[in-house]
Amino acid sequence: MSSERKHILDTVVLLYFLLAEQEDLLGDLIGWPLRVPFAVFDPDDWTSSPESKSRPEFSSEMRQAQDYYQNTALETGDTGASFRINKVNRLYAEDRLVVEAMDSGEQRLADELQDAKARQLGLRAPLGPGEAACIAIASKRAWTIVTDDNDALKALIALNGDRSYRYERIRKLLKRAAVENRVSEEEANRIHDSMVSYGLWDSQRPFGGSSR
Repeated sequence: MSSERKHILDTVVLLYFLLAEQEDLLGDLIGWPLRVPFAVFDPDDWTSSPESKSRPEFSSEMRQAQDYYQNTALETGDTGASFRINKVNRLYAEDRLVVEAMDSGEQRLADELQDAKARQLGLRAPLGPGEAACIAIASKRAWTIVTDDNDALKALIALNGDRSYRYERIRKLLKRAAVENRVSEEEANRIHDSMVSYGLWDSQRPFGGSSR
């Protein structure tokens, strides 16, 4: 895929590609550098401990995910997930991940999507900060959104009035990876199975059947 058209990447897609150790495949599919809003990844989050924050829930979503898997590791002894999520720092340090700031109009739309406007668009509930920021950027800049959130895609339809926007989601990306001979169909299914083992909600494999 050409990287000429920019994309904006939400937490779920970034998180599960990291957990499956497939961040390089993700970048090859959607183009480098990976682009996220601050709500998804804020590099300043990673310079301080959770205990130093008065409101940890205001941390970026990737930091919250890291905190979750760190706490899980204390219970299970499995530090693999936490280690893989930490790779986001290396991507940022190597300029393979760029954090996009929003202008005032984008920030206003993102705030609205986390409040009353979500109901106006027919969503079941307000969106999270990451999805809201991705929608605002994708809508205002006509960028491709990379998300696995159905409500986020529904909001884009409502905002644009049609289905002219471009999007990518995990199963679609893995199917394209096989079509472009980046991985085999069996490997695409294996990657998907790995994501499901970490909690990905979509149990439908890219190439037939459900993940076990």
